[in-house]
Amino acid sequence: MQKRAMIGAGLAAAVLAAGATAFLVSRHGAGGGQGVAAFREARAFAVSGLLKQVEGPYALLLGDSQIERLYLPSLCGHPVVNAAIAGTRISGLRAVAGWIALPRPPETIVVTIGTNDLTLRQRTGHSDATERFRAEARALFAELAPRARRVVATAVPPIDAGRPGVTKFYDAAAAAAYSAILSEECVRAGCRFVDAFADLRDPAGLSRSPDGVHLGLDMAARDAIAARLEAAACPAAPARSP
Repeated sequence: MQKRAMIGAGLAAAVLAAGATAFLVSRHGAGGGQGVAAFREARAFAVSGLLKQVEGPYALLLGDSQIERLYLPSLCGHPVVNAAIAGTRISGLRAVAGWIALPRPPETIVVTIGTNDLTLRQRTGHSDATERFRAEARALFAELAPRARRVVATAVPPIDAGRPGVTKFYDAAAAAAYSAILSEECVRAGCRFVDAFADLRDPAGLSRSPDGVHLGLDMAARDAIAARLEAAACPAAPARSP
């Protein structure tokens, strides 16, 4: 009987969640980009609710699936709220960041973005793709900088161009240029830039990627990433224990 009640409660919660999402979708229309926008708004609404429950200083993670997959419960000794969304490009991240209601400025906002902007769909036939990315990066960091004590931007995570099929979907050769843009525009806005994924760029690190695009993550990789982020976000703090 107790098990049946628990199942019923779970179904009720799922129905309520679906109803909230359906409400947001109805505001934007069905399918396509409007459906994506509705999902992002729903996610921002959920993150805003989580932030209200955090006491004291905190850090906020923004970006795409690369950082959404990162389990990072604390940064610089403060709790972390992960607001990243898989599939997000830099223009979508600006929208999400604008929708998130911050109860108070976070100690640190970490931004990892660029992988989805490097798809051939976004690059091929768009001669202005690189400059559009720069314009969006400049606007993003200008908008985020006043909202936190510090903003840390990372390089675009490594893409294994030698992995079969990867270059059919991604312009891996442009990744370094996009990282350079993120660095330049981050510094322009007074942010801090770090290649948090440097330890995963050698052949051994690339081989651990599940698909040649996403980071190969485990506790050791997570701790190395966290250590690099903390070196940028809170250099005076004690080094993270391995």
